[in-house]
Amino acid sequence: MDSPPRLAVVIGGTSGIGLAIAGRLMEDGCDVVITGRNAERGRDTAHSLSQANPGQSVQFHALDVRDAAHDGDWPTILDTRPIDTLVLSAAFGRQSWVTETPPDVFLDMLHVNVAAPLRLIQALRGHMASPSSVVLISSDAGVEGEQNLGAYSVTKAAVNMLGRMMALDLARDNIRVNVVCPGDTVPGMRYLLRPGESQRSEHDYLSWPLPPRGRLGQARDTAELVAFLASPRADFMTGTVTLVDGGSRAGRPDPSPHN
Repeated sequence: MDSPPRLAVVIGGTSGIGLAIAGRLMEDGCDVVITGRNAERGRDTAHSLSQANPGQSVQFHALDVRDAAHDGDWPTILDTRPIDTLVLSAAFGRQSWVTETPPDVFLDMLHVNVAAPLRLIQALRGHMASPSSVVLISSDAGVEGEQNLGAYSVTKAAVNMLGRMMALDLARDNIRVNVVCPGDTVPGMRYLLRPGESQRSEHDYLSWPLPPRGRLGQARDTAELVAFLASPRADFMTGTVTLVDGGSRAGRPDPSPHN
């Protein structure tokens, strides 16, 4: 009897990079569970993924990662199926200096970006397959801070270390943990906002400088790396923090171009 498809859970999988990751893992034959806060968008996203990948199972679970009240729902959602790949992509930020970020906003950012991934790992650890893979989606701002994303940079630096510590703790369970740090990616994060905004402008990317690679990142660029890290080809990779940024953090480019 054929074994069922591998199962991937993508937290924050209804838009942007998370959505691209869910689609890419389905291309590799995975069934997926995606989560997001907006139920209507989640249902539409699940339908689109199902249409693009006939024969694969897609399930949407409405989830605000701030809310631990529904962590006990996972056994019902998973229905005894072990998780082969867990991707933690939900996050939000503010475009402001760290010293100008209100403490309540900073604490909320820490909650969503750092504490929630830890809590979800703790809730789902017993549901992971052996072997299995966890991928945390961080940011290049967590590798080299950006003043205009000060508090966000701090939280993503914490995510990078969180992934490394998780890799040590979960190694005995045959669970690999890696961190991926995208650079400037179109479409941008839905909730990386300026003060007063409720949703990021879809044209925000027009003001971004190009990285050395000569183009801005696409969500698919990150999704390809996640698919690799989730696969047996990456069996010896755990505890890594990997940039997907087109060379933006490679170093200081020469300001005078050479022929």
